[in-house]
Amino acid sequence: MGTRRVQSYPLVRIYNSTPYNAFGKVEYVSFFCSDDNYVVQRDESWQASSRGVCLVKRITATVRTPYGNIEAEPYTSSGTSYSQFAIIQVGPNQFKITRVVGTPRRRCRK
Repeated sequence: MGTRRVQSYPLVRIYNSTPYNAFGKVEYVSFFCSDDNYVVQRDESWQASSRGVCLVKRITATVRTPYGNIEAEPYTSSGTSYSQFAIIQVGPNQFKITRVVGTPRRRCRK
C-alpha cells in the first residue's frame, strides 16, 4: 500500500489596505501549530513563513493611527483553510479584518 501524502494549506497573507501601519496575530486551531505575530506597513502585504495543515481560527489587528492605536474587528472562524485576508477601513477610526475572495491584483509599474 502507498503512503498517504498530507497536503498543506496555502500560506496566510494579510493585505493592509489602510493608510496606516498595523500589527497583530494569526491564531491557529491546533496547539501543534504556532501562532504568527505580524507587522504590516500601509498598502503592503505580510505573508506567513509556514502553515502546514493548520486551520486559521482568529486574526487580530491593531492599526496605528495619528489618534492612537485602534483595535480592528477581528476575523474569527471555527477553523478555515482560507489564506487571503485584508485589513480594511469601514468608518472613521473603524477597521476590520475580512477574507479576500480571489487573489488581489496589483497594478504593475512600467
